[in-house]
Amino acid sequence: MGLRTALPGENSPLFRLKEERPHLVADVSRRAFNNFVRSSRDAEGAGIEYVLNDAAYQEIERLKQEQGPEDEVRSIAWWRRLSKRLATMSEKEKRRILWSLVESYSDDIAGRFNPWVYRMATGVMPIGLNFLFKTQDLPGLEVPRGVQDLQRAMRHVRDLSERVMLQGPIETLQKLSKKGTLVFVPTHSSNMDSILVGWSLYEAGLPPVTYGAGKNLFTNPLTSFFMHNLGAYKVDRRLRHDLYKGVLKLYSQVLIEKGYHSLFFPGGTRCRSNVVEQKLKLGLLGTALTGYIHNLMRDIDTGPVYICPLTINYNLVLEGDSLIESHFKREGRGRYLMENDEFTQIPTVTRFVLKTMKMDSTTVLRFGQPLDPFGNEVRADGESYDSRGRRVARSDYVRSAKSGEIVYDVSRDRQYTRYTGECIAESFLENTVIMPTQVVSWVLFERLQQRYPNWDVFRLVRFGAEEIVRWDELHRGVAALLDRLRALEEQGKVVLSPFLHDEEPDTIVYAGIEYLQMFHTPEVIQNWSDGVMIQQVELVYFYGNRVRSFDV
Repeated sequence: MGLRTALPGENSPLFRLKEERPHLVADVSRRAFNNFVRSSRDAEGAGIEYVLNDAAYQEIERLKQEQGPEDEVRSIAWWRRLSKRLATMSEKEKRRILWSLVESYSDDIAGRFNPWVYRMATGVMPIGLNFLFKTQDLPGLEVPRGVQDLQRAMRHVRDLSERVMLQGPIETLQKLSKKGTLVFVPTHSSNMDSILVGWSLYEAGLPPVTYGAGKNLFTNPLTSFFMHNLGAYKVDRRLRHDLYKGVLKLYSQVLIEKGYHSLFFPGGTRCRSNVVEQKLKLGLLGTALTGYIHNLMRDIDTGPVYICPLTINYNLVLEGDSLIESHFKREGRGRYLMENDEFTQIPTVTRFVLKTMKMDSTTVLRFGQPLDPFGNEVRADGESYDSRGRRVARSDYVRSAKSGEIVYDVSRDRQYTRYTGECIAESFLENTVIMPTQVVSWVLFERLQQRYPNWDVFRLVRFGAEEIVRWDELHRGVAALLDRLRALEEQGKVVLSPFLHDEEPDTIVYAGIEYLQMFHTPEVIQNWSDGVMIQQVELVYFYGNRVRSFDV
């Protein structure tokens, strides 16, 4: 796949980000500051002192555990001094500090975009991803020693589009990208997601997007350069106080107001258990609605905002070991963050690349039907249609019942966003693509549960290793599960990967086993003469959870 002569979205607002960034930071800072000052005047508001005190308390507690070089600008000592002085500080001084924090957070969050890096990345990325998702062996997996060797090796690399499949209403999205602002909301399984989505949008002829990425990715040796140059903005998930969250949400809103096509993961962070995400975080999703209302109030003919669900479906997940470990550790113990995992370890990523070269069935990205900010279906004509197929006027949803004017209404808008979140969650289920590893893993873990019906998941994970599932049990279980999944697919409740459609159950069993043995160490399962021995029960549970999200 060569570099395109005409890159999709070269007239996209993202190509103006370099020039507009200072104005974006200034606009976000000014509006965030005014929002906090305005809220402090409310009858029930506790004033700017409350906002600063909340930030100081949260940061002191965090820095007791996590202080590092990145916190030198405002150390734990700085926050403690602020906390002690707040009670006697003048209103003018409080406002000065509030402005300083708001401006600092706005500048830290704001992304950057370099058109040259985008052109380079869209030329190089297909080559790198070709190797990552390759379906045939390179000759002996030897490093090419010359131009001819490299050419011979590259002939064995199939076109990336043959193994990273794009599905869904792509032509509709192409048309909508010219009518309004697209906001993509994907499932989130791996730090590879943003890389893969970036290529997929390019391949689908869709414009590049700005998106929120965990701050740790901006220091990751594999991703730092691209994070700093391809429009990503920083999301520091360690900062949990309202001051930071307010600035972050406003930055997302301002981008949407200015027509920047955007992406954010409504799950908030990578799904640790590998279930299909249903409990979505609605903060950033709400910025699509508030941004749309803001534009309507300025111009009733403003371009619409379209919400675009997207599922990312892998056979193997690079960070699977760390994710499921994190899932079990945080159950009942609050939030658990991972800053370092397999994605930060270059040798591990390299091994993942080499081991997954043999796959015949790798990855599917499936776009769902686009929605408006009120949860209505959007069709190729750019108009919204309700559940009965009737065309609706979007602006009517945000008019005052008394005056007929376009207005904000916090309670009303929160309900709209909640309903849209439910529609996205439903789309995630309907557009999840089931893969061979997930089918085999579900059957293996189900057999383990049947063997020990009184054990809960945690006990099965701790003591279920080295159990053997007989070959005949596994084959019967996979065939039965495929029948149930196909029935669900006919009802529009799930999608089976092309491999599961094209191959017989026995072939699917052996492919699923082979994939599970490719990368993880120690091996997830081992082949024995009489069956399959489960070595890593937690990973069998992890991959089977994708199927467990459905009524099977």
